[in-house]
Formats: sequence, structure tokens, C-alpha cells
Amino acid sequence: MKKVTSVLLVGIGGQGVLKASDVVARAAFLAGFDVKKSEIHGMSQRGGGVTSTVRFGEKVFSPLAPGKSVEVMIALDRTEGEKHLGTLAPGAQVFFQEEALVQAPANPRTANIALLGIAASSLGISDEIWEKAISEELKAKYVSMNTEAFRMGREFPTGKGAKV
Repeated sequence: MKKVTSVLLVGIGGQGVLKASDVVARAAFLAGFDVKKSEIHGMSQRGGGVTSTVRFGEKVFSPLAPGKSVEVMIALDRTEGEKHLGTLAPGAQVFFQEEALVQAPANPRTANIALLGIAASSLGISDEIWEKAISEELKAKYVSMNTEAFRMGREFPTGKGAKV
């Protein structure tokens, strides 16, 4: 059986979790993978939790990751990230928003994409594909600043996240 990569993105309403998951799904698709995505909005309009799972590989049968199989978690909110630690596979990579904010993007609204830049090396998709996904998923007026934020994230010294 060919490997399926499971990525969990978590945060609270308004942080851009769903937009970041759209970019991850598009990048995986552009890289030639079969992709499935699921979203849980919860009470997002009232500051509640939002999660999105993106799974990609040669053939993906379900958008939901089976227990303890998430290899990469991108957490835009530390509390929401900590709630989902039980879904992680041994050796999973975890990326918290604080890493992206250290990079100080020109616009804090791009922290979600900066965090994708930090996590990108763990997902095995080229920077060119990531940037194409950003340009296809975001409105034209936001592409430049988000591409810059992604590149800033790629230059972040660790690029490996915390291991679980």
C-alpha cells in the first residue's frame, strides 16, 4: 500500500485555517497526488475551534485520518493544537503559529501562509508548486504579500517543527 500523508490544520474562527487548508490541498493536487479534505467549523463564528484535515497520496480513500496517523499538524492556536495532540502519529511534526509570528510578516493576516512556509519542507512539495497553489487559491490582490510570507517561512531556521 502506498503512503498517504495526513495534515491537520487547527485554529479558531478567523485565523485562516480553512484558507491555509485550501492551499495545502491545492499544492498536493498540483504535485499530482490524489487529495481528500475535510473541515469542521464548530462555533467558529464565535471564536470556536476550526479543524481541517488534508490527506494526499497515490490513492486516498477517506478525508478523515484514522487514529494517531496525522504526520503534520499546523496549529494557528496553541490551545486548539494541544487539544489534537492525541491524533498525531509517533514522530509527527507540529508547527505552532508562534513560529510564523517570529518571522514578523508585514501583515499578521499572512501568518497562516508563513506557517505553511515553515511546514512545507515536511510535506515534500516543491516551492514552485506551493507558490502556484497560493496564486490559485487567493485573490490576486493578496497573492504577492502571501507569497512573500510563504518565502519568509521557508527561510525560518528550523523548518522541522516540534517532534511528538
